[in-house]
Amino acid sequence: MSEPSPPAVESAHAQEMMAFILRLRSRGLTDQKVLNAVSTLPRPVFVLPAHAGLAWGDYALPIQCGQTITPPVLVATIAERLEIEPEHRVLEIGTGSGYLTAVLARLARRVLTIDRWRTLVTEAEERLRAVAILNVTMMVADGREGWKVQAPFDRIVTTAAVPEIPRVLLDQLAPGGRLIAPVGEAGAEQRLVMLTRGGEGTGETTIMAVRASPMRAGVADRL
Repeated sequence: MSEPSPPAVESAHAQEMMAFILRLRSRGLTDQKVLNAVSTLPRPVFVLPAHAGLAWGDYALPIQCGQTITPPVLVATIAERLEIEPEHRVLEIGTGSGYLTAVLARLARRVLTIDRWRTLVTEAEERLRAVAILNVTMMVADGREGWKVQAPFDRIVTTAAVPEIPRVLLDQLAPGGRLIAPVGEAGAEQRLVMLTRGGEGTGETTIMAVRASPMRAGVADRL
């Protein structure tokens, strides 16, 4: 059995989390469901131990396999714009550290998440178990193909950039669904785009400018 954290450490983490919530509010993020979701998740659990002191900062911190964890303000922005309802099923492409996965899982009935790196999937699964999140299904696969046998999805999100939204992903979006992805070329500034599938076609909204790693084909040979 592990020893409890010293009160001073718990207090410091609580203060950092509260400062983060205030920062979200100052940027116009007011959805109480999203604020509750992020406030119940200890973000330091999702970063490498060496970066625990930076966990609540708005940084794209390095994680295993040469990848990065999405900055927390961007995570909250994505979650708010998706407008997830408790009955929704969500597809996430790019499990990464599992932090965005955890936020989505706090909001949705079920999250299905894909990553090309087995190491990331394995470690994210351990982190989710540590914070008692059980409504997530994971798979090691090529995210560009989505998860056809589980479609349709009420919401789809990818944090990896694509030159354009793959048609195969849009086809897996349920009517009335929303899809968020960075769109643009690798190495350049991209647009974080939200597509909404309505009865009269697909609407597109640009949320903000971002810089994201490109979505890569296939499954990683190692790790």
